[in-house]
Amino acid sequence: MSIPEDSFDLTPFKVEVPKFSLIVYGRGMELPAFTLERSIINLRSQVIKTVPLPEMIFLESPYAEEGQVIAFINDENEMREFLDNAWSLGVRGDVMTCGNAKSKGDIAVHSFAGDLCEIRLSISLLNSILGGGKRDNRLSKELDFSDLSEFISMKSSEISQELPQFIISPVLYPSKYFLEKFTGKTVKGYFDVTFQDSNVIYTEVDAMPMRRIAFSLRKEGKKVKEVKINVDPLLAPIYLSLIAHYIKVG
Repeated sequence: MSIPEDSFDLTPFKVEVPKFSLIVYGRGMELPAFTLERSIINLRSQVIKTVPLPEMIFLESPYAEEGQVIAFINDENEMREFLDNAWSLGVRGDVMTCGNAKSKGDIAVHSFAGDLCEIRLSISLLNSILGGGKRDNRLSKELDFSDLSEFISMKSSEISQELPQFIISPVLYPSKYFLEKFTGKTVKGYFDVTFQDSNVIYTEVDAMPMRRIAFSLRKEGKKVKEVKINVDPLLAPIYLSLIAHYIKVG
């Protein structure tokens, strides 16, 4: 199964990351939100708080000053709720979206478009955080995706299409939305408790706990296929999202 030439247009967007103290994300925008969070923690050694949109609206902003916010929102209803909430409470910040919306109050909206928009936005955010360190330089080389086709083809062939469920590791959890969207299968995570026959997918850094899950499932008589995404942990959820897209179009 070959990869269509136009399947992966990963041209980065021009992204400038503004100053912020809180990351907020809506449905389907976990990948760019956590890519930004983890990039700043890993490459700039800064701890960043990241919360889902409902938590900010219902549990935080009415009771505490949020400071500068960067939000990742696509859904029109979520966008309206966020902008109205931010306007009424005087919250300042920016929204990055693959949809359409107008800026309101002290919230500036930045819109992006195109196939695989959320994945390209994630790549762009990581690219914008890179500095001059050793890991930064290694990531910069990996971001040219020169071996992408070969890697995606190889890893997708390791995934069993016969198994009804995926179990993904904590590092890979930001790719959950796209894995479900592109494959149509149930996706569980490390903290779930009920599992079926499954592909268990993990990275080098969180392999041990996922292998324990795979071992337990085999003891219960379930079918298990283990797949390791052996790339930098900051890139691993992006790669798994692309693998899911390849499974869909391939």
